[in-house]
Amino acid sequence: MSLALAIIGGVSLTGCQPEKTEALPNRLPQDVKVSCPLNNGNAWFEGDSVVENGKVLPANSVAFDPANNCAFYNWAAQMFLWVTSPMTSGTYVPGNTVMESPTFYTVQPDTNNNAGQNRILVQNLAGKQLRAVPQMKKSGPNRLPVIFDKRGRMFEVETHSSGTKMLSVMSGSKQVKVHHVEKGAGGVVTFFDEKNQAIASPAAILQHTVNKERIVHGFLTTDGSSVYIDGNSNLIETETGQATNDVLVANNGSMVYYILFVNDVYAYYQAGVSARLLDSSKFPTTAGELSKITELARNNGVTLADSNALAIEMKTSWVEAVNLPDSNSYITTYAIVPVYKKVGDAAWVLSGEKLTKLALIGAHVVGSVAGHPEMVWATFEHEDNAPNAAYKYVDVNGKVKMVPQDTGSNWLLSNNASDPQTNVSHQHWSNTGGDTIVGTSGQLTACNVLRTMPWGSAMDSLTNQEDTSSATSNSEIISLNNQVYALLKGNDIRKNYQLIGATWTFGGAAPNGATYGSVTTPGVSIGTNVCANSTMETFFQAANQSCFTCHSGNNSLSPTQLSHIFSNIVPIKLASVPPALKK
Repeated sequence: MSLALAIIGGVSLTGCQPEKTEALPNRLPQDVKVSCPLNNGNAWFEGDSVVENGKVLPANSVAFDPANNCAFYNWAAQMFLWVTSPMTSGTYVPGNTVMESPTFYTVQPDTNNNAGQNRILVQNLAGKQLRAVPQMKKSGPNRLPVIFDKRGRMFEVETHSSGTKMLSVMSGSKQVKVHHVEKGAGGVVTFFDEKNQAIASPAAILQHTVNKERIVHGFLTTDGSSVYIDGNSNLIETETGQATNDVLVANNGSMVYYILFVNDVYAYYQAGVSARLLDSSKFPTTAGELSKITELARNNGVTLADSNALAIEMKTSWVEAVNLPDSNSYITTYAIVPVYKKVGDAAWVLSGEKLTKLALIGAHVVGSVAGHPEMVWATFEHEDNAPNAAYKYVDVNGKVKMVPQDTGSNWLLSNNASDPQTNVSHQHWSNTGGDTIVGTSGQLTACNVLRTMPWGSAMDSLTNQEDTSSATSNSEIISLNNQVYALLKGNDIRKNYQLIGATWTFGGAAPNGATYGSVTTPGVSIGTNVCANSTMETFFQAANQSCFTCHSGNNSLSPTQLSHIFSNIVPIKLASVPPALKK
């Protein structure tokens, strides 16, 4: 498809006819105890009337009442239905959802590896085309790439150039320059200096200080593999395929692409903070804080129509719509994506770009609400994405039931649900940087993905202070999903998407990166405390990890610590400043 194709409002002229939508069967347990009641779902819809593919209003985050877990889950469900609502109620057109409307801005891809303000906000206006990239960088509290060792522990990686320009290490009290690293028989790793002498007890020389015990340096060995050492001379062993910048491929042959959005409240708040006009210590959660943001927007000729949604940040995942079974079951859009050509046996380099039709497969919806400046972190997936591992729930009679692991081959991200080697990456971005993808075979291939902790809880664990078991926690999410499915009319396309979970901290405390269980201090993640999205945290699902494992720098509520994009965004231009905000 040519990029010269005319675009209006982000939608191809060849695709502006309403699309037929299809609701897939609800495959969730139907005898689950309704432990999380839907909160007046009819009132979510415009005009208090539920219609097929009807427009949903945003949840009022200013008036949010954090009474219990279900209040957070209801907020999450309503927000997802809102951002995926068609702008014309009852009619879906590719590229015409609320998240693609002027209420939201697209965050353009990072152009300089998180160095300074380089991410541009593009308001979703007529004539503006979305861009998607096949990479969702994983970074930790220091904004560094992350890996997981064989024990499931997360480490951040201080990056450097390729093997031809290796780092120095400490050996005892001496700093020694590394010439090369060899991996010998049995996996024994040896570091060599410039005189080709083995370096005794090499230790990384670390620059960052937050969670220093969980920071490593990565080195390329002479056979092209990566090894990692920490500041105490420990070799950190990682699982095969656990690269820090993986490229995910679906079974329809498409790479998985990502688009980031923020709403107008977020954009004007970020601009106000950058101009030192607004409180930078936390995201807005009160009517008073919101009024300053809306006043700033009004002085610049903008009315924030859905301002009670407060600040929203979204990460979305997509695949090309071609060759999708049940293609009418996906929300779609058009976007420009990069094109790669094969060079050599197992590498692909950027060769251009194209306009293509994309199908939504996942979304993180993150937003501030009253009393919770750490934000509520909710995640959603299309039901055909990946198989679930076994999980438990509580039925209507109070009996705990086990659902065995899914089977079969008809998943977008798995062609063998019983594969013992799930969640092993097949390709990643080159360690030398640039736009080169390195694969493990001669083709860009799909791995078999498994959602290891369905509904955001580890088997037989305690996920939060309200629920007595993971089965109880799972039942809240499952029962709410069932009620939302029943609420939506006919073939409403949103029936095909499920809430996987949502997490926050007790009382809105600054997150400390830990998950509820053995640690119960106020800053731990609660709700579904280990929720992950199989399209965005594919290779980083662990029983002791949550959203706040990475989004918790310095135990702070500062937006620059919670959000990995906030400080890298180029602020929207402010032509006028309200007198009351001038200092």
